[in-house]
Amino acid sequence: MSTEAGNILEARNISKSFGGVKALIDINIAVRRGEVHAVIGENGAGKTTLMNIFGGIIRQDKGELLFDGKNISFNSPREAFKEGISTIHQELTMLPHLNVMENIFLGQMQKFNIGRMIINGRKLVRSAEEALDILDLSMDLKKTVSDLSISEQQEIEIIKALSGNARLIIMDEPNSSLTDIETRQLFMIIEKLKSKEISVIYVSHKIDEVLRIADRITVLRDGRNAGTIEKRDATTTKLFRLIAGRDLKETLSRGSTSDKQILLNVKNAGGKGFSGINFNLFRGEILGFYGLVGSGRSELARALYGADILTRGTIEINNKFVKISSPAEALKKGIAMVPEDRKDQGLFMNLSVLSNMTLSSLKSLSHYNFFLRSSREKKIINDYIEMLHIKMDELNQPISNLSGGNQQKVILARNLMTRPGILILDEPTHGIDIGAKEEIHTIIRELASQGVGIILISSEMPEILAISNRIAVLHEGKLAGILNRDAATEEKLIAYATGYINETSASI
Repeated sequence: MSTEAGNILEARNISKSFGGVKALIDINIAVRRGEVHAVIGENGAGKTTLMNIFGGIIRQDKGELLFDGKNISFNSPREAFKEGISTIHQELTMLPHLNVMENIFLGQMQKFNIGRMIINGRKLVRSAEEALDILDLSMDLKKTVSDLSISEQQEIEIIKALSGNARLIIMDEPNSSLTDIETRQLFMIIEKLKSKEISVIYVSHKIDEVLRIADRITVLRDGRNAGTIEKRDATTTKLFRLIAGRDLKETLSRGSTSDKQILLNVKNAGGKGFSGINFNLFRGEILGFYGLVGSGRSELARALYGADILTRGTIEINNKFVKISSPAEALKKGIAMVPEDRKDQGLFMNLSVLSNMTLSSLKSLSHYNFFLRSSREKKIINDYIEMLHIKMDELNQPISNLSGGNQQKVILARNLMTRPGILILDEPTHGIDIGAKEEIHTIIRELASQGVGIILISSEMPEILAISNRIAVLHEGKLAGILNRDAATEEKLIAYATGYINETSASI
């Protein structure tokens, strides 16, 4: 059976199960020659499983896969690569101690052999330069990969794919670690691939991103194909409805700070990466903190939480001066924090969901710091699981088995179990899908309505504008200004964040 004219890849009725759990159910998808075909969906929707089938990592249980008109079934990524399908994973597979050329041709050196032992060095260099020319790139082939940026390493992955005559390149969350400038460079490279009739499957959970780069967008939901949309017909609302199975909620409604009860008063705060910071946080307020990389937002948050040293300035909580020298001291004072890097700073990946959830409140919930005291305490834990809609099989399963969104909810549950009056959230929705992101936004607004004061740090301007009551902007470690939400616009936030506007005396 052949593919339809113009299609490089077709998946027909692809199904896959793991231990009785259906990961993919009768998936149908077609990728045209020379198109960027985005695959988007929530974590757990089946994106990775489907890409692993395309890339030869696993095999489908049912259905057929056709590539360039030929029925195929791969037993390994090497077989897929030889056929012309190359996968660039979110976690790059470079060998850092080798140089650029060695990484490009890793596993392909036999093509350049002269006899059994000698490699044709000139042919090797020429082949690498031809791949670079396709993308209009120049690179020192002798440079060690460990000395390169993430974006440069990603370029090497693409060059490696081209050196193997790839006709389809799968990119899994390719810009998750890239800056805006590097992302634009990546998109330019993708356009060059299109011009050479090379197809790209672009896996993402970011709607704005796929609307920029994709020709068509396929949405997966609960292991099924929820729909494929041409770019000209795609909107944020349509895609969200397909991704989440529900309409996008209006996010511009915000809680009131009419009582004006000050929970936190920070005066002239200084520390590593910031100085002269003054602001108040009201009861029931969501105070957003925006700024560019290096602006000092995370450093300020860590100092308020006692994870870093506050070298000068004062902190008042409920009109009482306090000194916070450690996270344990912060928790006693009613301050909890969800850190930016959940895997390195927030989670113990080798421990269970239960252990991760109860770390901050172990003494109050357990007997001899080991056994849960009673069914009442178990009910408290289950109440948080239900309230935050944490999806898991059981409390004792490894936290590493949960999706990014559910891992974030476990950290949030751990902090809420300490009953904080002030909650610091540093990039709380980074790296999670749009459905989980909206759920966390709803939780944040609900906490604020209950009187919790929330400091929300985010690099995503739409997020800051959507749920903040006020927005503080930092620039190079200084407070550039604090704006009421009604006065805040994207243009103003950028102007403050870049130092174009600076109100050093800005406060409440």
